[in-house]
Amino acid sequence: MTSRVKKYRAVKFGGDDCYSWAVFHAKDIKGLRSPISEYTRAKPIVSGCGNQEAKNYVKQFEASDLKKG
Repeated sequence: MTSRVKKYRAVKFGGDDCYSWAVFHAKDIKGLRSPISEYTRAKPIVSGCGNQEAKNYVKQFEASDLKKG
């Protein structure tokens, strides 16, 4: 039995410096191009991260969802 994992994505958000990465639910930003503007309806789960830190958050959230489901 496989449980469904929520999909998360790490993308650039609201800037172009090295700490402009954020983590979103993938369904919220489907069809939007990176960098994601602050003026969209999509709200980040975590923002103000570096690239590697955001990717680590994605792995952590997906692993947490697997444990719950």
